[in-house]
Amino acid sequence: MVGFIIQLSGCSQKREALGAGNEIRVICSNIDKPFIIKYLTSIFIDTLYSPEPEPFYYLKFSDPSTYKDLKDQAQVIVAAIDRDSRNSGYNLIKRILPENQFIETETGDPVILAKNVHADKQLFMVINARTKEQLYSTIEDKRDYIRKQFHDLFIDRQSRYIFGDDRNKKLEDSLNTEYGWTLKIPWGWQSIKKTPDSSFVWLGRELPFQWIGISWDEGNQVNDELRVGENIWAWPASHYESIRFNDYHFSIEKTTFKDNNAWRAKGIWETIDLKDSKGGPFQSYIFYDKKKDRTYHINYLIHFPGNDKSIFMRQLDLIVKTFSVLH
Repeated sequence: MVGFIIQLSGCSQKREALGAGNEIRVICSNIDKPFIIKYLTSIFIDTLYSPEPEPFYYLKFSDPSTYKDLKDQAQVIVAAIDRDSRNSGYNLIKRILPENQFIETETGDPVILAKNVHADKQLFMVINARTKEQLYSTIEDKRDYIRKQFHDLFIDRQSRYIFGDDRNKKLEDSLNTEYGWTLKIPWGWQSIKKTPDSSFVWLGRELPFQWIGISWDEGNQVNDELRVGENIWAWPASHYESIRFNDYHFSIEKTTFKDNNAWRAKGIWETIDLKDSKGGPFQSYIFYDKKKDRTYHINYLIHFPGNDKSIFMRQLDLIVKTFSVLH
């Protein structure tokens, strides 16, 4: 079995979980910390290059004595491996797990993943392993499953945050009317370039500096990887004019976008004018819409020097995935 979600608490009427969407609170003793770090960094492998590598999740370690203060966080992991009765993490897990689950995790699957244990919109994970070998043996089997649960929680919490009642409905309606496609636009976003006879729309906001560019051309342009690659590299200069893409950690892969065949590109952008030097991560989706017989290119990027950018890029990904062509 890849994994399962159980309910450790039957309480209702819980308040919503606390904490940033990119922080996981890990509660364990110092004796177990090196082994838990190795396990969790083997699970949470997603990284944004901006150009410095930034993990999607930051592991914040705390002593088991802090459990009462941290148990309402959105993403909590309580872990123990060392079976010494003086291990505070081991004693904590013995207190919070029913006896049958404690025995099952010691003798079988050492990982339990539960939802809404102490708070609403919470993931609560327990690691109770007899040995590090028992725990490490689950990495390949559980990696995708665990990552998906945390990713789904991120989408749920962030979507409610950025797509609240204060969206820019006026701009949404104008794009719908003029271009025949929709996009959910959070409050604070504005149109930088938008003309009725153009096949390009440029949206943006500041603090942090973010852009979304959307262009479209007639016909299917996604079947030829070479053509797609040429499109991506030429695209920023012909649409933004002031920037270009860099080949540092550039990647392109086949994917889907709203059930359409698509390509996804990731990499680093930079300004062409070195006197006004800016840069940061970018991503693009290129997909073909058969009913409209059009190829769409959606690009998004961020400039936020000295600050974490991974959470904002993931928010941008949520925004662009609300793009929908009206038929």
